[in-house]
Amino acid sequence: MKTADLRFAVAGLIALCGFGAGIPSAGAAAYPERPIKIIVPFTPGGPVDLVARRMGDSLTKQLGQPAVVENRPGANGIVGATACKSAAPDGYTVCMFLSDTVVINPSIYKTISYTAKQFAPISEIVKVDSAVVVSALLPVNSLQDLVEYEKKHKGKLNWGHFGTGSSSHLYMTQVNKATGTQFVDVPYQGGSPTVTALVSGQIDVSLLSYGLVAQYIETGKLKAIAVLGDKPSPNFKGVPLLKDQGLTFARSAWVGAFAPAGTPEAITRRLNTAIQTALGDEAVRKTLLVQGLLPVGGSPEALANVVNAESNDWASIAQAARVSLD
Repeated sequence: MKTADLRFAVAGLIALCGFGAGIPSAGAAAYPERPIKIIVPFTPGGPVDLVARRMGDSLTKQLGQPAVVENRPGANGIVGATACKSAAPDGYTVCMFLSDTVVINPSIYKTISYTAKQFAPISEIVKVDSAVVVSALLPVNSLQDLVEYEKKHKGKLNWGHFGTGSSSHLYMTQVNKATGTQFVDVPYQGGSPTVTALVSGQIDVSLLSYGLVAQYIETGKLKAIAVLGDKPSPNFKGVPLLKDQGLTFARSAWVGAFAPAGTPEAITRRLNTAIQTALGDEAVRKTLLVQGLLPVGGSPEALANVVNAESNDWASIAQAARVSLD
């Protein structure tokens, strides 16, 4: 074969292989070439926002382009999730979601602008260390104590939560159903106002993250009586698990990274690698842990499995509780 013919043959083979799954496109290989936007569907200051900013700082350093947080709060995360779904699937929009946004909202809203399948999983990032927390004025130290106290004061204890249809709200409905209690449902627009109401005595009990209540537990204004999750909490030390106190479904909320569906796999893999690197950084881990955010990490496939499993579980819980929103 002549030299020129050989060059054409090799070039043709390379071009043909370029269409295969094993070789990333030129665009993916050059990624990122401009700033990355990180959509947070909640106001600044909460756990999702904190995770997004820590990951954003690390992505900026690793990828050589600014990763800028954009808060898009509203409607239990629906506003921000809709903005994410509608963004171009080119790797320049990353979405930091609380688990409620993708595994609960699609089950409880009659009309909703997205489904979990419209997002490409990147990585689970943290579990949110949370507990059932009560006013220190209540003479209770366990879930059983709380149930017995409520039954002596039927319908007079207020359970505050951060939005109708949130995991905090659905846990309240489970407690009422499983124990025969009648906690009064009091919704607030987020975790911070819920904590304020609990500390001031406007409500008696809630389910809240460690980062929101740590200072009040330390000063004795609030006390935790039951922890979510499968393992003892490193923050709510000595507090028994909720699942060991009669409520078998007691999963922790989590924060995960997603992209619009259709984002090239080469890009979501690169973002996943960057997130795992960030979670391996001791300074990043310390910042998260002090807020009660427990680093997890993992593959896109692992996050997809979590979303599928929890979507089914929460759908059953919402149906049993008859929670349905317009």
